Amino acid sequence: MKKRILVSRCLLECCYRYDSKDVRIENLRELLKDFEVIPICPEVELLCLPVPRPRLKLVPVNGEVKLLKEDTGEDLTEVLKERSREFLEKVKPIHGAILKSKSPSCGLKDAKVYKCLKCEEEVGRESGVFTKVLMEMFPGIPIITEKGIGKKLPF
Repeated sequence: MKKRILVSRCLLECCYRYDSKDVRIENLRELLKDFEVIPICPEVELLCLPVPRPRLKLVPVNGEVKLLKEDTGEDLTEVLKERSREFLEKVKPIHGAILKSKSPSCGLKDAKVYKCLKCEEEVGRESGVFTKVLMEMFPGIPIITEKGIGKKLPF
């Protein structure tokens, strides 16, 4: 049985980012040829947001960091957590993940936390909402971002 690796869909396919930019990694499919790849874009597939879509931001609210839609202020935190758990339960086992850096859903300790919804002042960095659920459900699995991809993967 091949090891199952979650991969941010935007790293595999064109134009899944909120702003429709192409951030694909050309040789990623070749690097993953010996694995079962499970592509996921939590914002599109779990929150049902379009591409392009309103920007999502991590913002402290009453002492807790929340995932908010920049245009409306809608709090998507609990919905994404719940749907992430459901998705991960369906696709397990998972042996590792390659996720999009700096993403409020998939970032790995590098997603910006903003002081307020309508400002750009950064007050910290942390993992995205989906990544936190992944680490909670599968503690200890190797997780990297596209920045950690080399000729050999850690899985």
